[in-house]
Amino acid sequence: MSDVALVASAAARRLRRPGRTHADVDSPITWAIASGSTAVTGFRSRRVHAAGKAARGRLAEIIALDAPAFNESLRRVRVALRREGATPALSVEALALAGAACRGKLNLTPFAEQFACASALITGAVAEMDTGEGKTLAAFLAASVFALAGRIVHVVTANDYLAARDAEFLRPAYEMLGLGVGIVINGAEADKRRAAYARDIVYISSKEVVFDFLRDGLMRDASAGDAEVALKIDRALGGARRERGRPLQRGLDIAIVDEADSVLIDEAATPLLISTDGANEISLADARRALDLALDFRAGVDFVVDAFEYMPMLTDRGLARLETEFARFGGAWSIRLVREEMMCAAISARHVLQRDRHYLVRDDKIVLIDQQSGRVTPDRHWGHGLGLMIEIKEGCRPTGAKRSLASISFQRYFRSYALVCGMSGTIAEVAREMRAVYGLKSVRIRRRLPLRRRIGRAKVFTSRADMWECVASVARDLQMRGQPALVAVRSVGEAERASAALASIDIPHRVLSAAQDAAEAEIVARAGERGVITVVTNMAGRGTDIKLGPGVAELGGLAVLICERHDSRRVDRQLIGRCARQGDPGLAIEFVTREDGVLHCLGPRWFSALKLWPRLTRRAIARAQQIGDARGLRARVNLLRRDEQLTKTMAFAGGLD
Repeated sequence: MSDVALVASAAARRLRRPGRTHADVDSPITWAIASGSTAVTGFRSRRVHAAGKAARGRLAEIIALDAPAFNESLRRVRVALRREGATPALSVEALALAGAACRGKLNLTPFAEQFACASALITGAVAEMDTGEGKTLAAFLAASVFALAGRIVHVVTANDYLAARDAEFLRPAYEMLGLGVGIVINGAEADKRRAAYARDIVYISSKEVVFDFLRDGLMRDASAGDAEVALKIDRALGGARRERGRPLQRGLDIAIVDEADSVLIDEAATPLLISTDGANEISLADARRALDLALDFRAGVDFVVDAFEYMPMLTDRGLARLETEFARFGGAWSIRLVREEMMCAAISARHVLQRDRHYLVRDDKIVLIDQQSGRVTPDRHWGHGLGLMIEIKEGCRPTGAKRSLASISFQRYFRSYALVCGMSGTIAEVAREMRAVYGLKSVRIRRRLPLRRRIGRAKVFTSRADMWECVASVARDLQMRGQPALVAVRSVGEAERASAALASIDIPHRVLSAAQDAAEAEIVARAGERGVITVVTNMAGRGTDIKLGPGVAELGGLAVLICERHDSRRVDRQLIGRCARQGDPGLAIEFVTREDGVLHCLGPRWFSALKLWPRLTRRAIARAQQIGDARGLRARVNLLRRDEQLTKTMAFAGGLD
């Protein structure tokens, strides 16, 4: 049994209660594993593909209509949808009308597979559709049907870049259907957000839609609270509270989640919160002293670190040192729990968290990097004194602690929608969890064209220095023959090392990481041109459509060189999916080394074996990624249980309507 199954089974045993059923919110993982349900039902897959073929056939007839006839058909379908709902026959007709809008305004004709994906979304499923198969248009088709039926539609993307790109691209087609589309991105003022939510369809990133939900909750609380609390909330919301009685969102009706596994699974264990400035939990003097003392603490002797956690744990020796050597400092150091927390934060700042991997220093401020998406997250902050420690370590001006005003998890938020559906190229591994937590059945959408991706033989090395020498040589050969390539790494720091390796043999290239996020659109636009070499992090892994330049397909298409593995294999699959899209050729090569960061979670026996048998490295990486997936599942199960317990507590106390 896999590690994920073992963890889930253990969670099932802990959660099981006599007389409970799979409908109980408190035991979703229990039922999913115990049921042995498959990821995809053949009947549902055949049904949505049949609907896709029917919509594609009807499209040819609608395209032939003149403008008055089209508008009359649109009016008739809109009225019928609002009266009868999205019945199979009406869904096919509405999908065909939306397809005609694509053809008329975007010069794109949806394929039967895209109609099938949209049909799956309309039924409230999550669709696995291979990368490059046209998920953007599939989401447009489904959103159009929902909006024509009078539903409030949120198209939720992984980041602001994708939300703005897709909304602007699709706007003419929506307008042909008489539908308004809004965009909400980070930094938008309250009035603009409210206006966007007033549209039929709004494109927004997952974090922004959750934060706006929290803002609405705070505005309601402030209206009923005292003046001092209202003033603090007003500052936290940037003045948005001043229009009391006017929430930003109109309601949680329909959510179409692009890259559903990233948003609903990978991000699920990260609670989102709105905070306000507060006093630091520890003084600057104590923070500096803790950082100085942490330099003398040794890994494996005074502390140990879970490879997947940022906060270390003190060993018995480390705790004894705190008790005998540091309690004499007095003040906060005389309190056992406080000094242990301070030292753990200082050790994490000194020995665990790395600049250009976990965070950037930008404009004299610490900016965190999301480890799943590779993007900066300016709204995230570390607590428990850790943020202050990092600021002191990097010589930044201390900004003060953050005090939470409201928080919620992705799991709890998205289960509040009347209907959630989604799509991604990597659903199979998490299909059961999707079904258990969100009630989402999974449907596999077949490829429109045969896959023409070549997988090169993996290259195994004993050191990263040797690996980079080989990668640079391969990149030079590709560039000389005119074939573009992505050199895929995990962090900003590793991207800089990759860039240095390419520069050492005079290979012109571009770099796309969290440090170059402002130039993302321009770098992506050129990444598929003849002979272009681009070093990328997982920023390029989801939603990035790299168009091939003239003549590139004849040279073998885009090549993806995977040079550093991620904690989840699905992230690697997304990066590989940047090549061989929509029937184009492509090449993927993995470069493997014993020094790969993902291997840090393995024990000493593995490393001893790898020294003797380097070719075990690929198996070791697969094992490490299994452990990473198991840890992620464990964290999500625990958070789900806490959410449910909180809901019950609030209901008992009268905190829920």
